[in-house]
Amino acid sequence: MLDNKQKEYIIELIKNDQQIPEDMKYDLFPTLQEEYELSYAGKMRKEDLLANEDGTFPIPLQVDRVFNGIKHEGFEDEWKNMIVFGDNLQFLKTINEKKDPLIKDKIKGKVKLIYIDPPFATQDEFQNKDGAKAYNDKKQGAEFLEFLRRRLILARESLADDGSIYVHMDQKMGHYVKVILDEIFGKNNFRNEIIWSYSGGQPPKDDFPRKHDVIFRYTKSSNYTFNYIYEEYRQSTVDRYDKIDEEGRRYKITYFNGVENKSYMKEGKRIEDVWFISKSSDQKTGFAFQYPTQKPEELLSRIIRTSTNEGDIVMDFFGGSGTTMAVAEKLNRKWVICDIGKLSYLTIQKRILTIEDSNDIYSGEKYNKKSRSFMTCKLGV
Repeated sequence: MLDNKQKEYIIELIKNDQQIPEDMKYDLFPTLQEEYELSYAGKMRKEDLLANEDGTFPIPLQVDRVFNGIKHEGFEDEWKNMIVFGDNLQFLKTINEKKDPLIKDKIKGKVKLIYIDPPFATQDEFQNKDGAKAYNDKKQGAEFLEFLRRRLILARESLADDGSIYVHMDQKMGHYVKVILDEIFGKNNFRNEIIWSYSGGQPPKDDFPRKHDVIFRYTKSSNYTFNYIYEEYRQSTVDRYDKIDEEGRRYKITYFNGVENKSYMKEGKRIEDVWFISKSSDQKTGFAFQYPTQKPEELLSRIIRTSTNEGDIVMDFFGGSGTTMAVAEKLNRKWVICDIGKLSYLTIQKRILTIEDSNDIYSGEKYNKKSRSFMTCKLGV
C-alpha cells in the first residue's frame, strides 16, 4: 500500500507531466498473489513479460523451404506443419502477438497439447554419438527457473481453452517447477504427476539407482480432452484366459461356492500414472541414440493419444530429436516444433523426411508413408 507521502509525490509528478520512477510500478500495480508463490532473484511480473520489458521481442518468421505437392500431401484447410529454428521465447512471443502472416489466427489459442522436455539444469554439455554439440545445460537455480517460467507463461497463451501441457523434468528441479506450474496454470488444473520408469546403466555404490523422470500434466481449464488408453496384458495374464468363444473373445472359467462363472478378458489394462517404458523402446526408428536425451516414441504416443484427437495441433518448443513431431505425424495430428540448436534443426528435418522408413506406432510394421505438407522456418534477424 502507498502511504500519503508517496501518493502526494505521484500526484505531483502527474500534474507536472513527469515520468513516474520505474521502481514504483510494483507499488502502483502489485502482482496479485494467491496462497503462495516461489520467490527468487530476477523474477519478472507476467504483465512486464507480455509487454516485452525483458528485452525480448516478437520476431518475424522467414520461410526456409516448403515441402508439399505430390510427395507431401496438403491439408484441406491449407495448414502446414512447422519446423522453426530459433529462440523459443521469441517464437512464443511471435505466436502471442498474432501478427505474423504465417501464423496469424492459426496457433494462438488453438494448440491442444504442448509437450516439452527442457534442459534439467544439470550443468552438462550434450553431444551426439559422433561428438557434434547438441546443446548446453548451463543455467541453474533461479536463472533456470525464470528461463523456464517465462516460456511457460507464453505457452499458456498458445493453448486452447481445452488444451493440456506436459512438462518433463528430473528429480533435481522438478519440485521447484511444480510450484511454478501451480502459479501459472492454477493448482486446481494440476492433473497428474506421471512417473516414467526405465532401466539401464550402472547403479551407484552409495545411493538408490535413479531410474525415473517425472512428467507434470496440467490443463488450461476444467474442460479438457482426455482419452482412456490401455496397455496390452502380459502373456501370463492372457494365458489365464484359456478359452475362446464363437466371437473370438477370450475367457476363463472360475468357481465360487461350487457355481461356475464365465469371466471375459477386457481389452487391456487401463494405463495408470506409473509408466514402465524402456529408453531404447524407440521401435527401431533409425534414430536410436542419434541425439542425446532423446525420448522413446512409445512415451510420446501415450501422451498424444491421451490428450488430443486426430487433426488437433501439438506443439513442442524444445524440439530436440523431434520425437514429438514424428509421433504426432504418425497419429494424424498437426504439429509445430521449435529448437535453437543446429544439430536439432537438422536432425528434425532428416527424421521427418525419412519417416516412411521408420515403424508404425500401432503395428510395428514399416510406416511406409511420406509426411504431410510442412515448412521449415527461421526467426528473422
